[in-house]
Amino acid sequence: MPLRRNNIDTDQIIPARFCSHVKRTGHGASLFGDWRQDPDFVLNDPSYRQATILVAAREFATGSSREYAVWAIKNYGFDVVIAQSFGDIFYKNAIINDLLPLKTTQEGIEWLWHCIENDPSVSIDIELETNTITVGKRCLAAIMEPHYKKKYILNLDDIAQTMQHIDQIQRYEATRYARLTTTLPAGDR
Repeated sequence: MPLRRNNIDTDQIIPARFCSHVKRTGHGASLFGDWRQDPDFVLNDPSYRQATILVAAREFATGSSREYAVWAIKNYGFDVVIAQSFGDIFYKNAIINDLLPLKTTQEGIEWLWHCIENDPSVSIDIELETNTITVGKRCLAAIMEPHYKKKYILNLDDIAQTMQHIDQIQRYEATRYARLTTTLPAGDR
């Protein structure tokens, strides 16, 4: 789905009045809640009803650390957001919540918009290992920081990533207390 707007903040993605329901589900209908009042807004276009990739412009999801923004995008049915740039907190929240945030160039964004608007059913293939977004025979750069890309490919949340080092953690824990000064509870001297 082409979203031809720059500087979209998290309050535009999901206005604060829709953020009272504290579960991660049930927020899809609130996505771009204010903008959807406009019948010409792209989310109201039935041509894009099956879209799973949202293609925005630059500075997508800036502003507050509202995790609801990620939840609303996911609940609506998007699995990927492609933009020229993202708000830092949104970017990290997206990865934590299994929403793939990919960056590409402004030229790439404009090409994707052109392809999608000419054929709303166009296939966009994403290959994280090769850092590519492919539409037809044209490949665009898929930009994602290596450590986030690894977490996404291996499906690692922060806990799973920490557990990869459990042997090192246990070795450290086994020797840690012998090196530290201890404080005994009062009366145990």
